[in-house]
Amino acid sequence: MGTIVGIPRALAYHDYFPLWKVFLSSLGAELAVSPPTSRAIVNEGVRLAVDGTCLPVKIFYGHVSWLIQAGVDSIFLPRLISVAPKEYICPKFMGLPDMTAAAFGSQARFISPVVNLTRSPGLLHREMEGVGKGLGYSAREIRKAWDQAAAAQRDYESFLQQGNWPAEYHCRGATEVAVDKPPGAPDLRIGLLGHNYVVYDSFASMDAVSRLRAMGAQVLTVDMLSPVKIEAQAARWPKRMFWTSGRRILGAAWEYTEMPVDGIIYITAFGCGTDSLTAELVERTVRRQSRIPQLILNIDEHTGEAGVVTRLEAFVDMLRWRRTR
Repeated sequence: MGTIVGIPRALAYHDYFPLWKVFLSSLGAELAVSPPTSRAIVNEGVRLAVDGTCLPVKIFYGHVSWLIQAGVDSIFLPRLISVAPKEYICPKFMGLPDMTAAAFGSQARFISPVVNLTRSPGLLHREMEGVGKGLGYSAREIRKAWDQAAAAQRDYESFLQQGNWPAEYHCRGATEVAVDKPPGAPDLRIGLLGHNYVVYDSFASMDAVSRLRAMGAQVLTVDMLSPVKIEAQAARWPKRMFWTSGRRILGAAWEYTEMPVDGIIYITAFGCGTDSLTAELVERTVRRQSRIPQLILNIDEHTGEAGVVTRLEAFVDMLRWRRTR
């Protein structure tokens, strides 16, 4: 049996899991992924986090705690600084290895390669080589594993751009694919905005996607749009947005205003510093560029399910009422 490496099902997992899975598996690691977010996981994260921590990071802490209790050998926790030239990740991502180490102390061993593409690409190669050598592999084997992982990541992103969902990708090849399908043909089209670790986490988003699809709406996400179009739309801003996720959200918001969508919903986590700016810019842009109705859902660990359902139902009813006018 190889080294058991734990991967928390939170934060960057929702963007890069295929990359990590193929890379680590190709190097002989046995992966242990924490289960989907539950109330127990959130409560544990809330207990461990300091005041002022945003909901996604609290959820992350809960997943790390679950993996530690499961007895993994180490936890894969990259230090994400920049995943694109001249762009950066949220400051909490940058400091996440330090924050997590402070919260858990010596309870776990963390594998934390630095990802900073604003610097030389050679830095990333050296960091990944360090991970591979720690698992006992040669530079040639590590390079091969990384190439396979990069191909898997491109395949994943292409799959999402075709209008599919992450759960459908992860279930490909399974005997039974447990993915909720909307009843009948959707009569509404809704553009969904938000960070992937909120949108794709059914607990963090209060299962908004499944609820909207059950109400007869086709739901589009940022990942389903052309990266070229998102980049072109984001470039229309007078000043470049240097947060990667925020830049994609702004570009997608502008793209939605030029698409046949009935409404736009932005799901944001309370306490998210970047969203405090991005959500305001999105609201102003949509209002200025179109007459498309928009709804901003602000979620935290205290948000009640009934309130979210009521707001989604009211929004969908309003969209259908506008269509009949």
